[in-house]
Amino acid sequence: MKVNKIKQDKSKQNETKKAVPSVKLNTNKTSLLWLAGILLLTYIAFSPCLKNGFTNWDDNVYIGENAMIKSLAGDNIKKMFNTENYVSNNYHPITILSLAVDYKLSGYNAKTYHVTNLLFHLLNTALVFWFILLLSGNKISVAAIAALFFGIHPMHVESVAWISERKDVLYTFFFMAALICYYKYINYTKKTKPLLYVLILILFLLSILSKAMAVVFPLILLLIDYYAGRKFNKYVIIEKLPFFALSLFLGILASHIQSGAIAEMETFTLLQRFAFASYGMINYIYNLFIPVNLSCFYPYPNLIGDRLPIIFYIAPFIVLGIFILVFLSIKKNKILAFGFLFFFITVALVLQFISVGQVIMADRYTYISYIGLLFPIAMSYEWLQNHSDKKYSLYKKLAMLLLIIFVSLSVWLTNERCKVWKNSDVLWTDAINKYPSSEAYRNRGSYLVNKIAYDLGKNKAAENDYDRALVDFNISIKMNPNNAKVFINRANIYGLKKQFDMALSDYSKAIELDKTDAQTFFNRAITYSIMKQFDKAAADYTTALTIQPGFTAAKENRAYVNVDNGNFEKALADLNELIQLNTTNPTYYFYRGFAYFKTGKIQAALADNTSAIQLNPNYSAAYFNRSVINKAAGKFKNALNDALKAQSLGYIVDADYLNELKSKQSLI
Repeated sequence: MKVNKIKQDKSKQNETKKAVPSVKLNTNKTSLLWLAGILLLTYIAFSPCLKNGFTNWDDNVYIGENAMIKSLAGDNIKKMFNTENYVSNNYHPITILSLAVDYKLSGYNAKTYHVTNLLFHLLNTALVFWFILLLSGNKISVAAIAALFFGIHPMHVESVAWISERKDVLYTFFFMAALICYYKYINYTKKTKPLLYVLILILFLLSILSKAMAVVFPLILLLIDYYAGRKFNKYVIIEKLPFFALSLFLGILASHIQSGAIAEMETFTLLQRFAFASYGMINYIYNLFIPVNLSCFYPYPNLIGDRLPIIFYIAPFIVLGIFILVFLSIKKNKILAFGFLFFFITVALVLQFISVGQVIMADRYTYISYIGLLFPIAMSYEWLQNHSDKKYSLYKKLAMLLLIIFVSLSVWLTNERCKVWKNSDVLWTDAINKYPSSEAYRNRGSYLVNKIAYDLGKNKAAENDYDRALVDFNISIKMNPNNAKVFINRANIYGLKKQFDMALSDYSKAIELDKTDAQTFFNRAITYSIMKQFDKAAADYTTALTIQPGFTAAKENRAYVNVDNGNFEKALADLNELIQLNTTNPTYYFYRGFAYFKTGKIQAALADNTSAIQLNPNYSAAYFNRSVINKAAGKFKNALNDALKAQSLGYIVDADYLNELKSKQSLI
């Protein structure tokens, strides 16, 4: 009987073992179905992005003016990874490489860039699903809720709809893939550990080379160790050392590159900086639940005397309360502590304790950090729904109703928010309506005055609107009279309107505020030239060249203005240098030929005008100047032929001059 019983038990064990794969397969199928639905909803929410264009919020810097994305040749890719080559105060070669691939595929077709951003967001949503599935112990509902809200949350629109924020979706992709590998690493056998370790290190490197915010990755690894109950021994610390070394090296590099965008410590007091960081943190938590009045630009608050608005002094106490609550929760379970610390670690560097840029907070900073907050929320929902006590039945229904409402609202809000990124006009108008600032007015005005520079890839750019732009610049200056860029922008409009005195005044004011911008001196020099104040123009071109020695346009214009002013020797010195650097520019030869003629060097003048004509056979002014030189040399036939050729090319030649040449030719 005993033997039979043992056989029976073994038979049952075998049946159980055979049933396991079937259960796993069904679980995988369910997971995939949930994930497919989440990705579909995410795509629907973000689909308006695909109709958007570029904006002047860095898209011109990353794409329109970025020579590095124009080629995928080996030498150019090498240049991308050179630490001396960075874009918009950021070193992120992987991001630039991805933009170069888009450019190779379609040039300035904005849709390609938006498709790539959305594709990475969908992939990130899938990775979040996988990561939370591992963290939660294969709880599909937890993974689904966390991934769904990561995918459709309105606060994530900026990271996806803004082409220049490619770095966000890209670094998150590698970051999350590395975290998944690490979770596998700490649970796998020793045989697979070395390969996984190398893979994690590579993924981390790719992440940090996509965006410097990935420097916190080693801290997240330690946090996962804590959550998984891993013992903190010597081995655990040693295995993190390469990650900390990479973080330290690339973190220092990023800080050095961004030093120009970091406000001086004296700008704000220590207390104010702490208040800014606290305010940003509670707003990120608030916006997780109530994502309204979102903007691409949240300006720093206006001081009331030397004081901030009262909310900034309350914020640190709210933050302190949150930390106390999280600490107390550790005794019950690790979930809340893990989730909150994940959020805090990934957002801490951008809480503006050290002020970088012009905004006190930004939606994009929540892109990866919200994963930490979504995890305990999803776990709480799952706990409530699985609770068997009848007294929770009402709460279950309310929780499900809230979930449905929030999903619906999030899809709608995200869909509408994506439309705000249609173009610069719509984007900055939205920012102005919600949080009026000098910078928002300046950016909208900059777009209105030069749409062709920002509406990249369009067959026909919209008409510039100088009047609206002028109004925006006037408001911007009224709000902040110490921004040199706004005076430059307004001066450019005055120049276009031929109000040169007003333009001169604004350029001078801009120079008073910032004496380091070569372009401002260059623009003022052009204005002086138009006003026939050639000495002042030449002086400004010289200053521009002192600030920026390789400013070729300044050297060209200085040469031309010296020709106009009769300073031929100075003009010749510049033109000789320019021709030595570039032998194929016909304008250089034309102006040098004129200077040679005025200094009595007839043959040299003839040779230079001939060179100009050879380089540009339709150069009518060069034909006419050569005619004048030939006449001075007594070569009336050649002079007449050149004058007639100039006339045939559209150059207005005086009839008396032609008659004089004809009469002198007939006398020969």
